[in-house]
Amino acid sequence: MPLDYDPFSEQAMRDPMPLYAAMRAEGRPHFMPRYNAWALTRFEDVWEASVHHEADVTFTAGATPAQVLLGEPVPHAFTTMDAPAHRKWRGVIRKEYTPDGARAHEARFRALARETLEPLIARGEFDAYADYANRVFCLNSGYNLGLPREDAITWRALIDEIMHREPGQRGGSSPRNQAAGMQLGGYLYNYVQTLRADPARATGHTALYLNAEIDGERLDDAGMVSLLINFLVLGSETTPMVVAGALHYLEQHPEQKAAVCADHGLAESLYVETCRYDQPTNMLCRRAVRAFDLGGVRIEPGQNLLYIYASANRDEAEFPAADRFDIFRRAPRDLIYGAGGHKCLGMHLATMGAVILLEEFLRAAGNYTVLTDRCERAYGEHLSGYTRVPLRLHGAAGA
Repeated sequence: MPLDYDPFSEQAMRDPMPLYAAMRAEGRPHFMPRYNAWALTRFEDVWEASVHHEADVTFTAGATPAQVLLGEPVPHAFTTMDAPAHRKWRGVIRKEYTPDGARAHEARFRALARETLEPLIARGEFDAYADYANRVFCLNSGYNLGLPREDAITWRALIDEIMHREPGQRGGSSPRNQAAGMQLGGYLYNYVQTLRADPARATGHTALYLNAEIDGERLDDAGMVSLLINFLVLGSETTPMVVAGALHYLEQHPEQKAAVCADHGLAESLYVETCRYDQPTNMLCRRAVRAFDLGGVRIEPGQNLLYIYASANRDEAEFPAADRFDIFRRAPRDLIYGAGGHKCLGMHLATMGAVILLEEFLRAAGNYTVLTDRCERAYGEHLSGYTRVPLRLHGAAGA
């Protein structure tokens, strides 16, 4: 019986890995007539589409399954622009996200991690995602946007409400999602209006984009609100899931846990392997604008494409023993930040920040246990990973 894959099905939203393995076994992209879409689950297909066919697809139809497949609204931000506009608008802040740009914030980020961690260590039991990793990255995103600290926390909570999915829900259309979206949009619109009235108050990315003009275009209020939401989501969602997930997977692999606890220099290897093994950006979507061949099939203009990174990074053809979590793995290439012209802008900051969070936790925590029976995963079509990883300390290591 042919596989009937739907990214909004209960199985796909809760545990898609068996579906991905079955589609990879088909040896070609998987067609979904209901959505006139191709699911790219093999590493080589996603890599080829990303690196060699960027001009054959458009990003303007959206990036999430709900936007591309269900027609939900698409925000006006550089992430949903085609070249050359994408490159130009992204270039407004590009220097902030180079390796040197990320390193310039290392001391501040480490201080923020320690500040957040100190009362948690004293408490002795906390959630590695909500109390630690997500909070640090959320506060960092707020700093980059010039937001008051507690506003950043409040607005991040509203994004969680927007992303929430009930069993059987297709896309972000519930009253709960829409109410949160209206509230967040109102907050950010008022914030933008405040800065328009007093531009001297604008700092960070917000100031740069308020003053940016590309090819005679400036961002209007709606464009600024979309941009702020974009940075809040991208800056505080995926990487914290990986940090929390890294601690979860170490608990399941005692020998690797012992190695990392003995050598904190393994934190980056731990982060990279967790990204590969449990890719937080489950998928991004595109729409074809020109016909091209890919993986043995013909992609026609107007057809939708699902770049399923979580599947590609578990492809045995690219990663031997791909279903084994192994921090000592050295893969020549991966898709943890995507590939091509839309490769993740924040990859250097994300890696640096995640490594700092892991290093600081290991330094301060000492012996600890992850309460695996209380861990929870994200439920949805777009993102995947752990959003609840409670742990208990058994004596802090100290500074």
